Amino acid sequence: MGWSDQIDVSDEHWHQGSTDPYWSENTLFGFTVPERNICGFVYWYWRPNMNLVVAGPAVWDHTGEDVYNCLYYGWDQHLAIPPNSDMYDFTLSNSLSCEMITPQKEYHITYDKNGFKLDLTWTATAEPHYMKLSKGGEEDPGIKNWVAKDGDYSVGHYEHAGWFNGHIELEGERIEINCGALRDRGWGPRHADIKDPLRAGWPYCFASPQSGFHLYDPQTTLSFEEDPIEGTTETITTGLYIRDGVKAQVVSGTRTAVRGRDGRVLSQVIDAVDELGRELHAEGQTMNWLKWPINSDIINWWSMVKWEFDGQVAYGEDQDFMNFRHYRRYWRRLLEKDPGLLHCFPDSPDYPPYGK
Repeated sequence: MGWSDQIDVSDEHWHQGSTDPYWSENTLFGFTVPERNICGFVYWYWRPNMNLVVAGPAVWDHTGEDVYNCLYYGWDQHLAIPPNSDMYDFTLSNSLSCEMITPQKEYHITYDKNGFKLDLTWTATAEPHYMKLSKGGEEDPGIKNWVAKDGDYSVGHYEHAGWFNGHIELEGERIEINCGALRDRGWGPRHADIKDPLRAGWPYCFASPQSGFHLYDPQTTLSFEEDPIEGTTETITTGLYIRDGVKAQVVSGTRTAVRGRDGRVLSQVIDAVDELGRELHAEGQTMNWLKWPINSDIINWWSMVKWEFDGQVAYGEDQDFMNFRHYRRYWRRLLEKDPGLLHCFPDSPDYPPYGK
């Protein structure tokens, strides 16, 4: 069967997968509160062959960017799968629950643990956007790093523009949520140790149901040994662009990022073209960061971003990630240039290094 790129509501349930212990059914939802400089996610993935689910929320702003000092971190990596669970219908032992109200249309998510509460409803504002196969019938050159295709079963990945409404409660304070929100869905063998060195950006913004974008820009032109990380321009390999309510596939484009002294993205410029010939020019200014270690060997700088595109200012997100192998090598080069990185502690006049 191979890669799916056709819309199918059956993809909202677990698939008949392989016996690979790393067979994964994964999804994420992101949200922002621009007036508070708050960003957050709810993320879960199932590994049915391990009887394992990894799931939970995280919330951060500019006052803490590590999992131990951000506003809240409840992403639990060691949960057993409860009986009768399904992809979007479950209640977990860490209190996270989801109800699929209408497949590929509406989902209700709740959480209540350790003083943090979440009650959000996600509603689709466009149809799902499946990662398209190339003209040669191969999967996207970036996503194939994530998913091993080695059997007669369906694997796939799509992005979904939508809107979050509801609230979170943080240390007794209720904070309303009303924002554009990505839903991401994938399935297939996703190994903890990705075979090839991987580095990519995952920028997105949904300003309204009529306007938004999501792009994927992996480093595919330089080898691990050649990649300087700084000063490079990445090629956009897949994505969606919504203008005037019309969604189309992005067919070409680039993303250039300005990085800070430790490699985090400070700003970025995107230029892309979709299948309708429409041009997207977007400029993003990073507002906060969470240094999120995902999939065992990947560091993900997950950020809220202030975007300017199509004559408007809107808030979205970016995920800039790379293998630990990449970052470890990069960090050694950064230390050679700036030994002061070792001494950038909270009581130093240089902290925080990028301002508020």
